[in-house]
Amino acid sequence: IPIVGEIPSHSKKEDGYVKVNDRTVMAEAFRMLRTNLQFMFLDKITNTNHGKVIFVNSSVKGEGKTSVAFNLALTLAMTGKKVCLVGADIRNPQLQRYLPDSSKNAPGYTNFIADSSVTIDSLKTENEFNDNLDIYLSGAIPPNPAELLLSPRATSFFEELKLRYDYVIVDTAPSLLVADTLLINK
Repeated sequence: IPIVGEIPSHSKKEDGYVKVNDRTVMAEAFRMLRTNLQFMFLDKITNTNHGKVIFVNSSVKGEGKTSVAFNLALTLAMTGKKVCLVGADIRNPQLQRYLPDSSKNAPGYTNFIADSSVTIDSLKTENEFNDNLDIYLSGAIPPNPAELLLSPRATSFFEELKLRYDYVIVDTAPSLLVADTLLINK
């Protein structure tokens, strides 16, 4: 597996996200990651009408998946591309920590899967970071996560996003602890 980037850790005192015209080591690391990913995609573009989906994953919780997913999405949005970030860690969602308190309990991915009347447009969470970035939270923590992710609506959610965005960045559940990411990886 090729290494596409190295991301430095940041202290708790720092904001933890890349800003416009940011010259920090972390910001440069995410620009390098973005550039390397774009090079990897160049020879794989077969249908320009569909966005590219990138899962951010690790083996266990606490390794920085959400931070990497958020900053990668921000860095891609800074290039003018239409980007969405999806909170797909439906057992231990962390994406809401980057949003104002008013958005923290907003409906999300699980609400879409469980309720056929919920539309993707109703789930978009406003953010103050970049106009090219839309955020979709995980939603309510379900009592049956693995079974819920087997629903056809779990797939249709991503199919619809691929038609709307250049990049769909997915903050996933840790792959060694739960089967969730394996269930949605197709």
